[in-house]
Amino acid sequence: MAKLNTNSNIYTIIYASVMVILVAGLLAVVSSVLKPTQDANVALDQKTQILASLNIRDLSNAEAEAKYNEVITEGELNSPTLKANVDGEEKLIVAVKGAGLWGPLWGWVSINKDGETIYGTFFNHESETAGLGARIKEQWFQDEFKNKKIYQDGKVALGVYKQGKAPSTLSADYYVDAVTGATLTSNGVNDMIQKCLTENQSAIEALKN
Repeated sequence: MAKLNTNSNIYTIIYASVMVILVAGLLAVVSSVLKPTQDANVALDQKTQILASLNIRDLSNAEAEAKYNEVITEGELNSPTLKANVDGEEKLIVAVKGAGLWGPLWGWVSINKDGETIYGTFFNHESETAGLGARIKEQWFQDEFKNKKIYQDGKVALGVYKQGKAPSTLSADYYVDAVTGATLTSNGVNDMIQKCLTENQSAIEALKN
């Protein structure tokens, strides 16, 4: 029987091919095993962000899961809107998506039963500049939106403007100041709020009924 030449090109190619197949198979198995856990973690993160828009923060994972199931009364995680009941009051949560300076922005805007004012917000980003645009995910910025008015003359007027640059037709009830040094990111937040609230205006109007 001929001895296998382990130094030949054919041997090297076959060996490499077998190893690639084995590693690929192993990675596929690991991925399939981990996927349910990864999906659950992503869902929990979304639920935590939605709760933050309802001013419910700083919960453990178990507490967040339980609280979400308690307060969310209608809608799925990927729905454009969800409904919640917080302390006996109905809220509408609108998903918002847009673009910042360096990448995607997203979040949720919770609206009071009156359909006219903001209850709470949560914003996040993929790659905005630390210390500048990235600050939109900080609670102090998100809290600025509480109780702000949404509509003027039947149109979404709520916005984010550089200090001193808000339209003269708007009172301070309709806007928050942009993050200092992050004009383009702030513009992205402004645009996604106005776009997504306008797209879901019928759902917001229905909240009043």
